[in-house]
Amino acid sequence: MTEDEQEAKTIATYDRTAIHWAAEHMVVNDWEKDAAKFKQLLPEGYILEVGCGGGRDAAELIRLGYDYYGTDASRGMVEAARQSVKNAKFEVRNVYDLAELGQHFDGFWACAVLLHIPRESIDRAIQAILVTQRTGAVGMISIKAGNKSDFEVRDKDGMHEERLFVYWDKDMFDEVLKRNGLVVLYYEHRPVSTRTNWHVYFVRKNDAGRSLRVQAKNLSYREV
Repeated sequence: MTEDEQEAKTIATYDRTAIHWAAEHMVVNDWEKDAAKFKQLLPEGYILEVGCGGGRDAAELIRLGYDYYGTDASRGMVEAARQSVKNAKFEVRNVYDLAELGQHFDGFWACAVLLHIPRESIDRAIQAILVTQRTGAVGMISIKAGNKSDFEVRDKDGMHEERLFVYWDKDMFDEVLKRNGLVVLYYEHRPVSTRTNWHVYFVRKNDAGRSLRVQAKNLSYREV
């Protein structure tokens, strides 16, 4: 199975399970603390959420006073988010296509979304986010800790799931951020269970606006 097929099956899984997944993940837990940290680093502004899921974080970010725009590659998730957070703007949009939004934001929120991006495509995905961001923009990225890629197939709660998970060693992901022109403002390693440990990064787009130029699949990303 190709990586494109794995990504497509991951999105299809979220489409099928969106309502159940959104209900199961509505508890904020430590992500509320992360929103408070984000507020400290970026007190106000127009922010982009990449991978809005069922709208859990959207509600908190709007409560904190941000002008908010949410995107997700899963149509099912966007529909769930629209039902959950009536006063927010949501759009079905793959991370690779964010440049087509034609907008510039003061910050971005990417909670547990880049973990579904193949390792070979991570620069392309990050650059697609950064092309929407003003120089000096602040972002939050959370990914799973580890050093493997796993296309997980399982049945849970009566639903069939097929999802790509990419785990990152901290040193490797530090290098990814550096070569894409992102400065780490704050980092936390967060153990949750034997199954899941998180890397949580707060980053700033390089003040000089220098970032890796990536060309993939006939798409070219420019500095902004």
